[in-house]
Amino acid sequence: MTTTRSGVRIDTDSATTNTHVPGPWALKEAVLRDELGGDPRFVRFTAADGETALRVISRQDAADPHAALPVNELATTLIHRATGQAPPRPLRGPVVVLGAGRVAGLWRTGDLTDFHRALLHSLAREQGSPEVPGSSASVRLYRD
Repeated sequence: MTTTRSGVRIDTDSATTNTHVPGPWALKEAVLRDELGGDPRFVRFTAADGETALRVISRQDAADPHAALPVNELATTLIHRATGQAPPRPLRGPVVVLGAGRVAGLWRTGDLTDFHRALLHSLAREQGSPEVPGSSASVRLYRD
């Protein structure tokens, strides 16, 4: 049995989808490539407490400032509000957000917390999104 992490995919139109990302790298990479439409790029944004973080997975080409992908306002705002960090550039394209925490001094990817899901819901309402995050599309579950 593999470890599967629960998170949220945030699209550029602020639509959200609950998603589950499996543990083994080959399967994880395939699932994320399907979710994002390109090769995944992982970035960790650490909260001020130094013990929690958000793991943000975007398309590899989204890091290019000349990328033709639209800005993901909701994801960028979530990162800023949840961690106090402003990404160096606005996030572009669809992103998957998972949680992260320290285990024995090392960072480990984990499930997105209920606190961060509630924050995402609040931010979506502030930005005028009519959908409840995680309910705008069916839940995707990938199993090996």
